[in-house]
Amino acid sequence: MTYQISKGLVGAVLLAGASTASAGIASGGHWQAVNDIVGQTSTATVAGGGNPLYIPPKPQYSGSVGILMDYGADGAFVCSGSLVNNNAVVTAAHCVSDGTAARPLSTTVFFYGGQDDPALYANGSPATRIAVSSIRVNSAYTGEVIDENDIAILRLATDAPGFAPRIGLSSLTDLTGVEHIIAGYGVRSDTGGSIGSNLGTGRLRYAGNRWDFRFGDADFNGYWNGAFGSASVDNVWISDFDNGTAFRDGSCNVGIFEGFSDPVFSSAKYCNTGIGAFEGIGGGGDSGAGYFVDGKLAAVHSFALWYRSDESQNRFGQLKGAVSIYNHLDFITSNIPEPATWAMMIIGFGMVGGAARRSARMAKAA
Repeated sequence: MTYQISKGLVGAVLLAGASTASAGIASGGHWQAVNDIVGQTSTATVAGGGNPLYIPPKPQYSGSVGILMDYGADGAFVCSGSLVNNNAVVTAAHCVSDGTAARPLSTTVFFYGGQDDPALYANGSPATRIAVSSIRVNSAYTGEVIDENDIAILRLATDAPGFAPRIGLSSLTDLTGVEHIIAGYGVRSDTGGSIGSNLGTGRLRYAGNRWDFRFGDADFNGYWNGAFGSASVDNVWISDFDNGTAFRDGSCNVGIFEGFSDPVFSSAKYCNTGIGAFEGIGGGGDSGAGYFVDGKLAAVHSFALWYRSDESQNRFGQLKGAVSIYNHLDFITSNIPEPATWAMMIIGFGMVGGAARRSARMAKAA
């Protein structure tokens, strides 16, 4: 079986308003960064005939941010992310690293809290722009197309604007069967389920879905280990883009294409036809976008995967991979201590420093 894999990272020549795509082969799996969609119907602006169902309320979702990475001669690229602290954004590692080092020449995060629907990356947009001062990539990230450690922290040069909510971290350990919302600034389309016309990046959209399974599920008996490369993949959760028909039920089709036993794949865990009109998936430029459960960040968008050759034009049936927040809580919290933690650390350092000074004075007096 040849797997087609898509990273959501999309090149954007911003001044010209055009987009580019990159392609390659990773560990035998063909992947391509392509334009994509996020909804059952058009995700254009409302004035352009888009469905307002996919336009998230603000300022509730103003903690979802756009990210612009300048790679110099290689072009400018866009991703999405989630504000989790006054000056920290969680995103996908592949947006900013090849697995060996952070690569952008510069990175800028875009915030917007208004009720209208501007294109954030356009010249003269009303977005608040903040430069990234440092990038922290999970040390276990390999740079493989599919990697359960595809997560990074962007530290901002200044605090985020007050209108942007700081998003809490979910402690969910098992995402299978959990409904979620994804919100990002990726490309949009004037049709549902197929690429249609690429309407560009930079307008916030959201959609719902349900995680169907985890690559490390016991049902697979280690089947996915090594299937896409050397990276660990057990803790990657998969949701598919259903359109209400069994024909486009991507998760169920995994069992058909890979020959797993029917009792496993006849269950609702794998075979279901979606959550209705609000169902969607992240697209190009949505890499690093947050998956939210009960308002908290539960996962980060990493990649797309599909089996059918016609999925290159029709996204129904496509699978999306998410990196769990719970599995990276230590990495995240160690890089973004809460203000209260900082205060306790400062008090602690002060007490230690005071004790050291007293000891020094006492030693001198003696």
